[in-house]
Amino acid sequence: MFYVCCKHLADLGLKVAFIGSATAGYLAYQFSLNPHSGEVLIGSLVCYDLKVKEKILNIPKDLIEEYTPESQEVTHYLAEHGHHFFDADIIVACTGLVKPGGSETPEKPVGTFFYSIYYNGKLHDFRFYAEGAPEEKLHKVLNQACRELNQLIQPE
Repeated sequence: MFYVCCKHLADLGLKVAFIGSATAGYLAYQFSLNPHSGEVLIGSLVCYDLKVKEKILNIPKDLIEEYTPESQEVTHYLAEHGHHFFDADIIVACTGLVKPGGSETPEKPVGTFFYSIYYNGKLHDFRFYAEGAPEEKLHKVLNQACRELNQLIQPE
């Protein structure tokens, strides 16, 4: 699915950027290895520490405190404001709980990921759950995000 997505973006002349935590870094890394990377990838901002999220990405501290760093609300904010950092057609913001030690709860267990895609003036929010080792989880999120992205960029 991932290779199809990159080719589809290249065929349509669309540029993408990623912003968020380790999940966004993994997506950007994978996109950078694709033969079409030079045609589609603008870049990424990977912010793991809360201070980076607050001071560099300007995520309001109260938003993080109310919803946690790994939440749909924070991810939505990142996608919505990503155009301040990137001149891209598509902003993909990702956060998630790859391993224990984040903001996991019974309602949001380890393996829960949030991603928001800003495209064509609209924000699309997604929640996804993946099991397995950390890299397995990230790979599943990559493929799921690419499925959603492919659907969003279909010409009408």
